[in-house]
Amino acid sequence: MNKSSLYIGLMSGTSLDGVDAALVDFQAHQPVLKGFMTIPYPDSLKQQLDDLNHNPTLSLKSLCQLEHQVAQQFSQAALTLLEATQTQPEQIQAVGSHGQTLYHAPEIPMSLQVGHPAFIAKNTGICTVADFRIDDLAKKGQGAPLAPAFHRIIFDTDLPTVVVNIGGIANLTYLENDQVIGFDTGPGNGLMDSYCQTALARPFDKNGALAAKGEVKPQLLSKWMADPYFSKPAPKSTGKEYFNANWLKETAGSLARYAPEDVLSSLTQLTVETLLMALLTLPKQPQSLWVCGGGANNETLIDRLQGQLPYSVQTTQALNVDPDAIEAMMCAWLAKQRLSNTPIALKRITGAETDSILGGIWAP
Repeated sequence: MNKSSLYIGLMSGTSLDGVDAALVDFQAHQPVLKGFMTIPYPDSLKQQLDDLNHNPTLSLKSLCQLEHQVAQQFSQAALTLLEATQTQPEQIQAVGSHGQTLYHAPEIPMSLQVGHPAFIAKNTGICTVADFRIDDLAKKGQGAPLAPAFHRIIFDTDLPTVVVNIGGIANLTYLENDQVIGFDTGPGNGLMDSYCQTALARPFDKNGALAAKGEVKPQLLSKWMADPYFSKPAPKSTGKEYFNANWLKETAGSLARYAPEDVLSSLTQLTVETLLMALLTLPKQPQSLWVCGGGANNETLIDRLQGQLPYSVQTTQALNVDPDAIEAMMCAWLAKQRLSNTPIALKRITGAETDSILGGIWAP
């Protein structure tokens, strides 16, 4: 393996599960995943980051502390991955780091990620590429989602195909020949996880088991579905600064009068219905749908999607692509594209005026 073909991608999404680290080899036509792991956030840091979804206000001192703390976590993830794969830093061309999104506001336009790449570069001794979203925002794009551009690389198909990435927020990619369309559909796992953590003192509904025991409450679902985001045309993007516990309270009031299983069943159905709604806006109905991200582990969610669609719904594992690793792999790819000064094709995804070279470079 040549030095120029190995990259590390670091990603932490809105679910705040931890830092995903992927070692990717780009020597062949298709990127090859050589190693992958998730390093969980310490509970105190995870709680602080999650609190900012509900109350996005903090002091400059706290912002600086988060820049450093998150960068240390990202650095440790990269170093742990190197050790686990018996890879030396000098074998890596670059680290691509997405950072942890604190606030995504394309209407401003601005998107803020923490985990300063200077610390990652110095801690690992590896050139680090980061701050990808801002270049697209500067071209009047949404700055997100970026994943559809990478889906075009790893899902090589001429037939109409949809890839759905379900993290805290869900995004959809439509692929057909050279055509790529992508946008955020709305909540993914984020609202379900938030409810589990606040009402049930558990991190998430494993495999969707609780939701499977409950009933969908039409009065809840109809209130949630009335949000104007869902009928807004693409390109569009959103985040947990919008779809969070405050949004649940504002749209449906107190959930205490409902059985937890029914709330989770209804929230699961919200994700399903908003995905189905998004599918109706595509140029053609796909011949297959592939699910990646944390939602790929939610059996109830997958079963409900399959029950509503006439074509196959499977996780990307069926294609031998780890559904949990794709976004970290994307960050490695973004670093590679930046070092070669290759623009990312986002016009049809984010609505940017032109495709852009994304990210800045920090030397070790």
